[in-house]
Amino acid sequence: MKLSRSLIPVILFLSFLIFLISCQKEDNEEAAKEAMIRSLLNDINADSIRNDVIWMQNMGNRFSLADDHRDVAKKLMKKFQDIGYDNACLDSFNITKTFRGAYYAQVQYNVIASIEGSDYPDSACVVGGHYDNILSTSDLTIIPGANDNASGTAAVLEIARVMKKNNFRPKSTIMFIAFGAEETGLLGSSDFASNPNGFSQKIRFMLNSDMIAYEPSVSDANWYVNILDYDNSHTLRHDADVLSARYTLLSTVNDNTNNTRSDSYPFFVNGYRALFFFSYDIAPNYHTVNDVASECNFNYCREIVKLECALLADKN
Repeated sequence: MKLSRSLIPVILFLSFLIFLISCQKEDNEEAAKEAMIRSLLNDINADSIRNDVIWMQNMGNRFSLADDHRDVAKKLMKKFQDIGYDNACLDSFNITKTFRGAYYAQVQYNVIASIEGSDYPDSACVVGGHYDNILSTSDLTIIPGANDNASGTAAVLEIARVMKKNNFRPKSTIMFIAFGAEETGLLGSSDFASNPNGFSQKIRFMLNSDMIAYEPSVSDANWYVNILDYDNSHTLRHDADVLSARYTLLSTVNDNTNNTRSDSYPFFVNGYRALFFFSYDIAPNYHTVNDVASECNFNYCREIVKLECALLADKN
């Protein structure tokens, strides 16, 4: 069929018009996405993070094998509920453990809240950090654990808070998880990653926060975050580098020396992409009674929380 020469300009014009409309739609979608990310990040608050860390520090003892470990988990569940997550729950798992000569057979708990995805509710992005703590000494009665790892749990709570406040609706489900029993062998994350609540192979990625509040410099020109990755998550780390430069005051480094020693590792072992966010400087009060909120830099911590939140929002 031959087109009339008189129709060719009309067809070209209509094609160009469709192209312009398509470009305008994409531009509008990108602008809306950018505005939402900026809104989320503007609401991330250093004082809010500090208050959550102090709240956890004041529990006195979050040692996972202590008799009151379920009470600690219930307090965290209530905290998620107070933020607005009616679906917050305890995810229990059984452990047997010999620790410092004593044998334990217990039920332990991860604490989980979530926002259901609008397009892919059966596909999940996980953001987590462990809530238990420990001392290097035999004293297990008063363990403040501010940086390790109330800071990581506070990051999870803060991202959950700002997403709820801004009515953020992700394409995939976002799961906020406070992991139990990390200090005694990555037990909570290992249990979840090996049997992720029906999500099977549909975990898109996991972001882990552990010890993210120690930074001795008050000058943000000297702020670095170590983003540890794994063989299957180099591209995801590159995306985090780009977003860090765009949205935060942080410079990024990649030293994977300790990437087997926190809750991101079991996710990698089970085939999922994961990143581990960690303060660049090693905290001198690690696993001591001096790991308290007054030794933390919450303005620095806020920047790491912003980076994780930006990555979650950008991918959703």
